[in-house]
Formats: sequence, structure tokens, C-alpha cells
Amino acid sequence: MASPKRFAKVKNLLDDKTYVDTLHQKAIAAVPCSSDRCMGSLMSQQAHRPPGAPRTTEELLLHAKDFIEQYYTSIKKNNTPAHFKRISEITDAVEKSGTYELTTAELTFGAKLGWRNAPRCIGRIQWSKLQVFDARHILTARGMYEALCNHIKYGTNKGNLRSAITIFPQRKDGRRDFRVWNAQLIRYAGYKMDDGKIIGDPANVEFTDQCIKLGWKPKYGMFDVLPLVLSAAGSDPEWFEIPPELILEVNIRHPK
Repeated sequence: MASPKRFAKVKNLLDDKTYVDTLHQKAIAAVPCSSDRCMGSLMSQQAHRPPGAPRTTEELLLHAKDFIEQYYTSIKKNNTPAHFKRISEITDAVEKSGTYELTTAELTFGAKLGWRNAPRCIGRIQWSKLQVFDARHILTARGMYEALCNHIKYGTNKGNLRSAITIFPQRKDGRRDFRVWNAQLIRYAGYKMDDGKIIGDPANVEFTDQCIKLGWKPKYGMFDVLPLVLSAAGSDPEWFEIPPELILEVNIRHPK
């Protein structure tokens, strides 16, 4: 019986060099690529489970133990009493409640690791500089709004942009999700007029209509910044105006 291959050869067609890869052997999830074709360039790949569907306890523990091992390896404490104690804590929590809480240090490591491993993100070279804001203590839409204002202020940094992520409470049994309805934090409104003409950003017409239905007052201008629409723990969505001083805009005029 032949032994399984311990590596894969990858050829760079630009310089004709061949490299040996073993990293794929560490993946605990199914890898869509094969020896004949790479699927990494696909924007949307087939999901292994429906969106939003929870993992089984066995699957969750498998991923949790793998992640914690990576974390403790990164801080050079793998296979120490602290590592084993943490695995025991997570196992108990998952078996009792179906989930577990990351420490702030683990959360920060996970966020950076996730960005570093995102193959289609051209900005991931900055992964180690990512600022992680732990907002898991927040329980209201108002609290979410204040956290996002802080996120915008930090990220824009008076034009010298910085990478940041704000993380709200995770999904749990008995508590619904915390959601940001906006596709992007800062976007311009789009208004479809009675004659069919669109004022503003055509991509945001539907979302603008939803904001108006929630009580936001439209200005019908070309560059009206949409409010933040937020819902906490499955509550009804609420809208909040972004303070103008947090929004950096550039005046652009067509030469003709």
C-alpha cells in the first residue's frame, strides 16, 4: 500500500520555478483545490453548510482546539499547562452551552490570522498592524453606534488611514445577532424620483428607501451620507447620523 504524499509541488509559470508546499496538509476543513486545478481564484465557492447554520459540537471542538493550538504556538506556550487548561475550559464551555468565549488576546490573534489567510484580499499585507476593538460587552444599538464612530475616527486618522476591525457579541442560543445593515459604513444615498431619474448613488437606492421607512429624513442631494442602521441582539433596527466631522470627503469637480 502506497503511503500518502507528504507534499505537493507547485510550479510558477512566470519563472518556471517549482516549490514544495506542505501547508495544505494542516487544513482541518475540506480543501476545494486538487492536484489538477486551483480553486483559489473563485470569488464564491460552494459552502459546506447553509449560511448561519451552527456547527455541530464535535466540529466546533475540532476547530476550537486547532485554533487554540495555533494561538499558543504563536506565543511559544504550546503543550504547556496553560495550553491544556485552556483546552479543558473550552471543552467544558462548548459541552454545556454550545459555544465558548475567546479572550481578548485570542480574539486579536484570530482577527489578524483571518486577515492574513484571506487569499483574495490585496490589503492583507497589513495584517500584523490590524487594530482590533473588542466590543463584545455592548448590548444596545446606541452602544454599537458609539463603537463604530470610534472605529471610523481611528481608521480615517485625518486621512492617514489605519486598518481596524470592531467585533460585536457573537451568536448564541437564546440571543439573536448583532447586525450592521450598511454594506459599508460611509455611503451616499440614492433617490429614485417619480420620473425614473436617480439622484445620488444608484447602488444605494434600495437601502436609502429602507432608511426613509425607518424615519430618516432625506435631503435629495447628490452627496447625502446615509445613516448607520444597527440592530442589537435581534431588536428592531435603529438609525443614527454619523457626525459630519468624522466623514472625510474630497471635493471633486469635472473639468468640463
